[in-house]
Amino acid sequence: MECPTEIKQLLKVLYNLSSSETEVLYFLCDAEARASEIAEKLGKDRSTVQRYLSKLRTTGLVERESKVEEGKRGRYYVYSVPDKDKMKHKIRERMDEWEDEKLQVLDEI
Repeated sequence: MECPTEIKQLLKVLYNLSSSETEVLYFLCDAEARASEIAEKLGKDRSTVQRYLSKLRTTGLVERESKVEEGKRGRYYVYSVPDKDKMKHKIRERMDEWEDEKLQVLDEI
């Protein structure tokens, strides 16, 4: 899925994402990847990337799929962004929630 750069700031505000978390999200827009692959390509520690991925999963902006490698034991996880329609729906939902939260704060002033 293509992630337009125009929504980068919007995602940061709506989901309180750091620049690094946004960088990981945009990396996954190009292709699914394992945490170790993301860490290597972005020059970050794997445990840090896993922390970013955990946060991104809780927002619904990133999905995780368990896979088994042919002929090997054990599982591994692959991360990706949802399809375009699902992503748009998630962002619209969050925009509505965010607006309600900010209007409530304004009403309490």
